[in-house]
Amino acid sequence: MLKLKAWLRRLVIAVVIVGVCVGGALAAPASGELRPPFRPEIKYAQVGDIRLAYYTRGQGEPLLMINGFLSTMSLWDPLMVEELASQHQLILFDNRGVGLSTDTPENHTTIAQMADDAAGLIRSLGYPKVSILAYSMGARIGQQLLIRHPDLVAKAVLCAANPGGNQQEPANADVEARLNDPRTPEMDKIALTFTDNAAGRQAAKAVVARLKAAVAAGIVPNDFKVSSQTIARQDRARTVLWRNNTSNFEALKGIRVPVLVTDGRSDTIDPPRNAQLIANQIPFAWLAFFDGGHAFLYQSYRKFADTVNVFLS
Repeated sequence: MLKLKAWLRRLVIAVVIVGVCVGGALAAPASGELRPPFRPEIKYAQVGDIRLAYYTRGQGEPLLMINGFLSTMSLWDPLMVEELASQHQLILFDNRGVGLSTDTPENHTTIAQMADDAAGLIRSLGYPKVSILAYSMGARIGQQLLIRHPDLVAKAVLCAANPGGNQQEPANADVEARLNDPRTPEMDKIALTFTDNAAGRQAAKAVVARLKAAVAAGIVPNDFKVSSQTIARQDRARTVLWRNNTSNFEALKGIRVPVLVTDGRSDTIDPPRNAQLIANQIPFAWLAFFDGGHAFLYQSYRKFADTVNVFLS
């Protein structure tokens, strides 16, 4: 629990671009039948010069979960994961340098490199194709995976995505300042990812509570460590380098697999206009907005999971 306490002290950064993963033991299914508690089995895949930690959950067609800034495989919403795992085999993993995954001494961290890492993981696990669900910075990785490795992706769900380059609509300057200000209280920063009302504040508290309960129950790994080196590398990749990426937006036109683009109606970190731009650029893409902010996946988890399940089916 010491790792969890340390992580909670910096949850403000992680939850900005992340998810929170807990298992179905925290809530009984609608049918009233009790399910046995899930226990993750951590495995490792050698991908080039690094080892990626991962685990799988659920049954069905494979769905690779690509998380965002500072986010480990333990940081996906519990109830959302429960819904998705009922119809798909989820592959949850740590990006390079995050959590239990390794990195190289040299800094090779770019959005494109992390997309190549994800492609290497897919191949290492022996899947001819997978669908992907990619969130926030992970949705930037997901776009590059679709562009660079189109043969590996069956369908894609992009959540709180950003097209990069001059096309992107950045976060409000005040929001960025508050997120990056160490004097801003942690719960205030977490609140920025949810709607600024009673429902949003309640949802934020519920996510933190579910995570703590899941770690205590052993439903998700106590896997939250992110080094200062990785923080700096990822931050550079998702900001400076992504702003300078002038090719991603244009390359979206060449995507030929079904894509669902989603966002929260009140997202102030990756404003909804970004989702519209991406959906208009990808041929025949679906576009769906949900109640909530950047963390709409958690605030509207059931509607979101239902939509994803319909789209992937």
